[in-house]
Amino acid sequence: MSQIPLLDRIMQLKDPRQPAKCSHDLGEVVFMTTCALLCGADDWNSIEFFAHEREDWFRQYLQLPGGIPSHDTFNRVFSLLDPLQFRELFTTWVQDVLIDTPLSGVVAIDGKTVRGSRGRHHGAIHMVNAWASEAGIALGQLKVDAKSNEITAIPALLDTLAIKGCLVTLDAMGCQKRIANKILKKDADYLLAVKSNQRKLHSELSDYFDGYWATHPEDAPGSCFIAEDASVHGRQEQRRCWVTHAMEELPAASSWQAKTIAAVQLDRQTPHKGTTLIRYFIASKVMTAEEVLQATRQHWHVENKLHWVLDVAFSEDHSRARQGYAAENLATARQIALNLLKQDTTAKLGIKNKRKGCGWSDRYLFHILGLIK
Repeated sequence: MSQIPLLDRIMQLKDPRQPAKCSHDLGEVVFMTTCALLCGADDWNSIEFFAHEREDWFRQYLQLPGGIPSHDTFNRVFSLLDPLQFRELFTTWVQDVLIDTPLSGVVAIDGKTVRGSRGRHHGAIHMVNAWASEAGIALGQLKVDAKSNEITAIPALLDTLAIKGCLVTLDAMGCQKRIANKILKKDADYLLAVKSNQRKLHSELSDYFDGYWATHPEDAPGSCFIAEDASVHGRQEQRRCWVTHAMEELPAASSWQAKTIAAVQLDRQTPHKGTTLIRYFIASKVMTAEEVLQATRQHWHVENKLHWVLDVAFSEDHSRARQGYAAENLATARQIALNLLKQDTTAKLGIKNKRKGCGWSDRYLFHILGLIK
């Protein structure tokens, strides 16, 4: 992948400040912040310290008319930067990255709260994120309006994504006809978890599978798939999935343009107790039981490979950026840094250690930024 367009795009950001009152270039401030995030900095003070320590290196690439900004200036610039413009930069850059390898497979969408952004007069910001499980990169994110919820943010996020041919997975919060129709209009398919917030649909699916299990003590060929998970810390898990494509018997599901309905049963056994959980799904394309089970597992990559990594490797939940748009823009900058690090295959390390590598080695940092091959 080429990172040069990213640097070019950063330098083309429109500055919301009054030019006569600015001594630091907006693009340069954003670029220094991105480099600092790559090298392990997590707050404005550490970003300023990193920039001072690397001033000689930055002067090879940047003008730095006002020298190195203070931590207050980094904060102020990110608090004023238009988050819509910055998100557009991010999503367009991701599309550039994927131009030679069109996006495919599961695109998982889920929400995450940036807990440290909670202020005295406002709650913590909540972001809706999109994760490409096969490509292993973040595709985009959108802040949920303080007076709204994910249901209104998801369609707006979908509008920014190029997801043709992908399978979009969502939990029960996203199981809305408006969202399903939006996905289909994007020439993609959906796999939606169904719970009691869609009472009629959920009742139809649960009644159908209850009837199937009552009349089929042995599963019909091709209707069921079983996956065993290896024992971890004394815990054993088994997942079973049943599907049907007999939509003529399911008028509620048919009204969603669904072509597959599925039930997934998780049996978990520990040394002291066992639990069973059954979840229901609808899909807009014909899928086998194995394909549904695989897609439901891949959906959780957004939690395990994006949200967890942002918290553990980037300390996102501890970030206290709160002024203006700072928290939202810094969240976007973290995902830019994460994608840069994710795409590197030369170092077999986790994200946290790759960040250390960028801080320790100029050569590795230049490689991540695409300045050397």
